[in-house]
Amino acid sequence: MGSLSVVYPVRVLGGGDAPTVLRRAPKRIVALDLGAVELLSRMGVGARLVGLPSGAPVPAGAKAQTVVAPSGQIDVQGIVSLRPDLIIATPDTDPVDVSRAERESRAALYIQPSESVDDVARSAIELGFLVAEPAKARVLVAEMRRSLADLDATLADVPVRTVFVDTGLFVTVPTRSLLGDLIRRARGQSVAGPRPGLEPFPLGRLAQLDPDVYLATSDTRLTLARLRSNPKTKRLRSVREGRVHILPVTLVTTAGPRVPEALAEIAHALHPDAFR
Repeated sequence: MGSLSVVYPVRVLGGGDAPTVLRRAPKRIVALDLGAVELLSRMGVGARLVGLPSGAPVPAGAKAQTVVAPSGQIDVQGIVSLRPDLIIATPDTDPVDVSRAERESRAALYIQPSESVDDVARSAIELGFLVAEPAKARVLVAEMRRSLADLDATLADVPVRTVFVDTGLFVTVPTRSLLGDLIRRARGQSVAGPRPGLEPFPLGRLAQLDPDVYLATSDTRLTLARLRSNPKTKRLRSVREGRVHILPVTLVTTAGPRVPEALAEIAHALHPDAFR
């Protein structure tokens, strides 16, 4: 229903150094991130996907192969062999491999903004124009925004809770990331600050900051019992009082249409009383 309102060539800004320009609607799309797969599927164009990241479900009608390994390694030659006319990546995708894939396949490249909830809405709108489905994209974004607004209303009067987010070996997330933005929107404040770096957060400092809630992503395989058995974390108030929650890593790190679900998951962990 959106194709009648799109006139090619289409130009969108995306999140890269250069805008994306398409002279016709793409028929063969490679998505290097799960968020793009989910967005395109919700817009009804998942059958156009020919390349997917590992673990992504193959949309109905698609004949797609895996071009990103579980490690994140991109199969550049595999992408080229698929003859795509559009490649979708994120700012976190290996820029060297993405550049090679773009150059050797001669496909258009769209860098999907993915560092915040607002980025997800923006990328949905831009992808809608690229694939000639702007109306479906607008409907999808409106649905997401209604769900987010309902959650915002629920959380309007709750106090901000201090949080530590463990993504493995005490490495945490910056504020400028999707998970960091979700924490903020859920009325949480990371004790690690806006730019904690890529190194493990100092546990002595964590003990001093003593967050209200300890969050860990599911790929860490952390448990409350493990934290209580660790002499460096067992005295944390959140650990002593059982305020430790494991977040489904795919849900809370995927810049796609499920961001309202991700926000709800985090909000329930931080403010359980608000949902009773």
